[in-house]
Amino acid sequence: MRILPYILYLFLIAFFEVILKNLTSIYGVSINITALIVMLVAIYKSEVISLWFGFVAGLVMAAGAVEFHVLPALITSGLGLTAFHAWRRLNFESVYSKLLVVFIGVFLHYLFLLLVEGGAGFFFVVLVKALPGAVYTTVVAYFFFLIVEGRISYQKIKSLF
Repeated sequence: MRILPYILYLFLIAFFEVILKNLTSIYGVSINITALIVMLVAIYKSEVISLWFGFVAGLVMAAGAVEFHVLPALITSGLGLTAFHAWRRLNFESVYSKLLVVFIGVFLHYLFLLLVEGGAGFFFVVLVKALPGAVYTTVVAYFFFLIVEGRISYQKIKSLF
């Protein structure tokens, strides 16, 4: 098992959480890059890898929080494991099925993190932050899947101009 790509994924998560999250947010709604990368690893890799990578990615995501605790790491590892089994059991191969799995996974990730944080106005935060954040992350995942499948490439874009 090669570990360098996973270290790069973790570096991307940390870099995004520290530097790019505020730059890419639209009216307070940002991309949940941690859940997206964990879901992608779960779709393309094995069960054990998606489990341990989800846990470590959750630790990296929660490292910048004021009150560091392990619950986000457990939630993220559960997300990776659930996404792996959902993907293998359903056995979809289309882009839209991948997007559906990503949307549901990111939305559930937001919900569980909001439950851990607690606070007043849970349903308001779900409508204002979790649902638009899941949609925003799914749009980014859509472009990723189009690039991976070759529907968007440098030559195709170049031919347009």
